[in-house]
Amino acid sequence: MSNPSSATAPALWHHHRLQLRTTLGALALEIDLDLTSNWTVIFGPSGSGKSSILRALAGLLPNTPAGLTRQDKGCNKQDLTHLPPRDRRIAYAPQQPSLFPHLNVADNVAFAQKSSRSSTPSAESINDAIKLFRLEDLVHRYPRNLSGGERQRVNLARAFAVPHPQLMLLDEPFNGIDRPLRDAILPELRETLRLSGIPVVSVTHDVEEAFRLQAEVVILGDGRILDQGYVSKVLAEERLNLLIALK
Repeated sequence: MSNPSSATAPALWHHHRLQLRTTLGALALEIDLDLTSNWTVIFGPSGSGKSSILRALAGLLPNTPAGLTRQDKGCNKQDLTHLPPRDRRIAYAPQQPSLFPHLNVADNVAFAQKSSRSSTPSAESINDAIKLFRLEDLVHRYPRNLSGGERQRVNLARAFAVPHPQLMLLDEPFNGIDRPLRDAILPELRETLRLSGIPVVSVTHDVEEAFRLQAEVVILGDGRILDQGYVSKVLAEERLNLLIALK
């Protein structure tokens, strides 16, 4: 989908392009999405298809035709459509943390690196992910001894420890994390990804979170893209309604 002329964000390059036509239950998805920004937020109500788009990008919608291409800054294109998930160089933190119950926090975070076929584990990047998500005091605990918010932070740290991703997918990344901690982590997270040059696609239905990320926003409704552009334009009405409700 081309950005509406009335609501465009500064484009870097079309680093990924997704074309998706499928029916999931009662939801018909018709998606043409150009990802052009360092951080793209997919925004919409529950059941609109947000998480399905992330799964399609990751290659996790079996038997579903989802065309995906990657383009680097030199305009070299790579067709990822038929690549299995582990060969797409995509890091993914799903909405519901799927931690290994027999591994402690440190080993859960390190799992993506230890299972990689293309790189050797980096203790530095694992420790950086643990530090970023404030897990230093939890590294020896097992998932059964973690709160929901703590499990979510491990889920995110594991995605951040994936070696050399070309795209990062975060589904409701701050779900269950209290707001003060979220507000402390978020700017560090944005800066870390900006410096690394890894583009991000995240999902949220939280207007405040979208504004804090200062991202490009794709508004989704009933399986279709309704609008796309900079957050201050495409979510202006939702922000006004939120401010009125808080008065």
